[in-house]
Amino acid sequence: MRQTANVMQRYAILLLFGLSSCVSLSKRQSIDLDVSHWPVYAFSEGSATATLKVPLSFRSFNSKLPEASYSKQSQRLLLDAQYDLGPGLELSEFEIKANFIQLPQPLDLKAGMNELDSALKVALGRPINADASPKPTFETIGKQGWIHYDNSTDVTYGMTRETYGSLVNETTALLITGWYLQTIRKDPAWFQSRRDVLRRVRDQVVIRQ
Repeated sequence: MRQTANVMQRYAILLLFGLSSCVSLSKRQSIDLDVSHWPVYAFSEGSATATLKVPLSFRSFNSKLPEASYSKQSQRLLLDAQYDLGPGLELSEFEIKANFIQLPQPLDLKAGMNELDSALKVALGRPINADASPKPTFETIGKQGWIHYDNSTDVTYGMTRETYGSLVNETTALLITGWYLQTIRKDPAWFQSRRDVLRRVRDQVVIRQ
């Protein structure tokens, strides 16, 4: 994703300038897990609408979200929520991003994992999964099918990630990605708690065609 590339470049530059020592100052944030307290965000594409919730008290550097149009990589960033922060402009340990992906060809709304995985690969111009990562899995939550990419052991610029994806309409997919920095991964309980938050975000998504 274009935003993914930009984020990776930003982190890489900061790390090269020796700010990795600052990352260790990030603190585990108290996150309210009562989803009834989480604000609702609605994003439309054609006649379809996806609503999602994320925990309160997040930071975002981008004040122009959601993006109004798709990038050349067929992506539109909708939400960028950063948690577990240190002082000042220090990097966040945990970040949630939501994107719409414009698919190259219409896909049946009942498409399974392989069809959705292939369509996303063509749209993004690359596979979402790293070579060494587990194969994606597929789960149905309510009536919505979700593909899950677990890249939580693939470290790039000190970060790992995992992504949940589902169809919004025949030509649009929603991706929800969690990014985890190195300090959070050194604490198994902290790391698992943030993975659980991402899963709760996925479970609260409502898509109406």
